[in-house]
Amino acid sequence: MKSDDPYHRIGLKRNPFIAAQDLYLNGDRWCDFGYSMPILSNQPQFIQFLGVKGAGKTSHLLYWQRQTGGDYYYQKPWHWVSMPPMTPQKFGVKITYWDEANRIPLPTLIWSLNRAYKNQITVVVGSHLNLGAIARLVGYEIQTIRLQNLSLPRLRSWIDRQFQASLLPRRSPLQQLALGQIRQQLTDLVLMTMIEQSHGSWRQVTTQLHRWLAQQVRAG
Repeated sequence: MKSDDPYHRIGLKRNPFIAAQDLYLNGDRWCDFGYSMPILSNQPQFIQFLGVKGAGKTSHLLYWQRQTGGDYYYQKPWHWVSMPPMTPQKFGVKITYWDEANRIPLPTLIWSLNRAYKNQITVVVGSHLNLGAIARLVGYEIQTIRLQNLSLPRLRSWIDRQFQASLLPRRSPLQQLALGQIRQQLTDLVLMTMIEQSHGSWRQVTTQLHRWLAQQVRAG
């Protein structure tokens, strides 16, 4: 039976390059760059993921949170600030995740960190700025993870993972050939251009790949 879905015609369930944060959360799509396992200790820690916009800070926070439990808090830009949650007494988990922590006003951040430290809670943050000196003021030991910028080998490894996770369980030789021809057009030059245009953002390069593949499928 012939499918009207253009991605099915090349042996894919869908466009693999969907919203980046959805991709990172799925085990079959997650690409390990060395920070997949939560860093846990008997002592409360302040662990910060640092990187440019779209580097994968949110993705790593959510990936860790799925493994450990604990609260997740996202500080929206130009938005009313609430106190970041920390509820170990409810869940029995002494860890909490604060995203875009650099947006939290300094007095609120210090108060929240002090409260978390007194309750022996590990705080994991995603931030554009190094907040280690502030966390150290209230007594935390600091762990800093700097997410690396995009590189061609890392991007190719990630792309291969996305295609593999999106394959139909059964594919005809014609479907395999069609997908192979499209993938051949994803040259190093094309990818390096995307990397340069993305300014180090995985989120932006994912959007470019989504559009690129959609154009190739329509053209075919």
